[in-house]
Amino acid sequence: MLINQQVQSKNVINPYAHLPSISTDDMVELMRIDKTIGVERIAGYIVNAYDTVNGDLPATLFSLLTFERHLSTKRIDRDTFNRAYKRAVMHEAAALAADNYVDYDTTSQGAISGDVQLTKSDRLRRVVSHSIADMTGRRRNRVKLL
Repeated sequence: MLINQQVQSKNVINPYAHLPSISTDDMVELMRIDKTIGVERIAGYIVNAYDTVNGDLPATLFSLLTFERHLSTKRIDRDTFNRAYKRAVMHEAAALAADNYVDYDTTSQGAISGDVQLTKSDRLRRVVSHSIADMTGRRRNRVKLL
């Protein structure tokens, strides 16, 4: 694939219809994912991110009736929730991509580059946990317990 070649957009449907879906264009444009890895691979990262984020959300968000009740109880606007959900899914997908493409090299530069990539995925996952906290009304934890 050429670097300047246009990538076809693919809307990756969320398994829960009332939760927002994300397209591969969103990932390329907003998260600066390298489009040369291909549409199918980017879509795969989005599907895996749906699974991860949906697994971290409480079960009350998976039916439309209890979802609306959750929003009114927590006093969260629907647009705010959708923004936080998209942010969580896109950052998780970007973290999955960063994990897959950690540089492997036998020189000292490769080890340094790999450490930078792991730090990047940690930063991305921190945004995911903050977004999930915003959606569920929990406090944001800034401490990681061992």
